[in-house]
Amino acid sequence: MAEQVLPGVYRIKVRLGYVNVYLIVADELVLVDSGLPGQTRRILAAVREAGRRPEELRHIAITHHHVDHTGSLEPLVKATKARVYVHPLDAAVTSGKQPVPGPNPGSVTGNLMWPVIKRISPTQLSPLEIDHEVQDGEELSAGGGMRVIHTPGHTAGHVAYLWQGAGGVLFAGDAAGQLFGRLGLPAPMFTEDMEQARQSVRKLAELEFDSACFGHGGVLKGKANAAFRRYVEKMAG
Repeated sequence: MAEQVLPGVYRIKVRLGYVNVYLIVADELVLVDSGLPGQTRRILAAVREAGRRPEELRHIAITHHHVDHTGSLEPLVKATKARVYVHPLDAAVTSGKQPVPGPNPGSVTGNLMWPVIKRISPTQLSPLEIDHEVQDGEELSAGGGMRVIHTPGHTAGHVAYLWQGAGGVLFAGDAAGQLFGRLGLPAPMFTEDMEQARQSVRKLAELEFDSACFGHGGVLKGKANAAFRRYVEKMAG
């Protein structure tokens, strides 16, 4: 369940590997996102596989409110008492105060699929308290140091987290993806603003990091920021 992908970083694949959850192993454990609903046991078992106890999980850093990243958040908080971090623009959905929004209104495919998705996925998250609403550029002490980067586009409150360990690791969430070995933009079907998403990738490309971990797809290891910069050049071409 838990695969060590970088020093101090474990990837937990949930629901047939469709989405990734990441565990940062430091003095206090940090979980980046919580996966789909029903994954609590799997995630806590992965914590044990990493040689730590579930009660050592003190922080859950959410990249954005989509159900595949927040679905197991409430039961994980109940089990561990971990603090929850999320951007204020995504807080209302993440906390269950507002319903989960549908696909991009401009996506024909998304609107055709939405009735099916609603039948198999929750349209409102379980109520919980958000402990800390993060801000762009904020330095968190969690995991020994993480910087918050606001990366709107996929959702208005999407954030990435830059961890200072292992030479600098970018937890990109769905600001970008690494599918089939290729770096790319998030899926248009569930991206609120594609132009903002492109701007956010440009913003990430300006940062210094050696590796990048994505909500979907593989881990980009070694000079990952250079790969982002090449992709930005390709977008401009």
